[in-house]
Amino acid sequence: MVDFSRRGALVTLLISLLVFSSFAAIGQESSNQASTTTVATVNGEKITRRELTGAAQVRQIVMSVSRQYRSFAQFLMSSQPGQEFLGEYRKYVLDQLVKQELTSQKIEELGVTVSDEAVQAEIAKIVEGNKQFQDKSDLENYLKKNQQMTMADLKSRIRQNLRAKKLQEEVTGKVTVSEEEIKSFYESNKKSYTGEDGNVKPLEEVEGQIRSTLKSRKQSKAYSQWLEQVRQKADIEKNTDQL
Repeated sequence: MVDFSRRGALVTLLISLLVFSSFAAIGQESSNQASTTTVATVNGEKITRRELTGAAQVRQIVMSVSRQYRSFAQFLMSSQPGQEFLGEYRKYVLDQLVKQELTSQKIEELGVTVSDEAVQAEIAKIVEGNKQFQDKSDLENYLKKNQQMTMADLKSRIRQNLRAKKLQEEVTGKVTVSEEEIKSFYESNKKSYTGEDGNVKPLEEVEGQIRSTLKSRKQSKAYSQWLEQVRQKADIEKNTDQL
């Protein structure tokens, strides 16, 4: 487990790469059957219960919660409503894994690639952004000791994360923000742009900030809509009784 109180920027980078992009941490299953049980298929590609367990990390979450909220942890693990709550959480995580698989399939279908130099640049950011690492060998030792990962594993996950980001950029590349949208947003949110003197900043001063905010929102919405269209066309089967 990563020590969240001391890892700073490394935690932010690793979580985005290892959890949201690839759900890297794999939990321990009680049997081989549980490890290979299929909980969903996406265009013929299986998602196993072991993958779902690793992504959900229910045990780790409950243990963490129990340190401060023991009664709530007991509620989750020993009551019917608690088990139903965790069941809904597993369903949510399974949906994220389905989206992840759809994204991976589209990346392969569309031939989205990133260069070795781009991957090396991300590794350099991790090293340079953390005083505990003097060079890549320090990072490699940290990964081996604390994450049970090799540098090759990290490179692979960074590459996939960058490919997913590039796919999103390609899908939303034509998204634009009009001057009318900027003015409308400014008029509706003037109080958010009050300076230290108490006066509202002129539109010219905050136009770039507003454009960036609106573009990010529109890109996120456009990508979600595109992914939903991909999902609707996909052959997806879920075995929710196996969760």
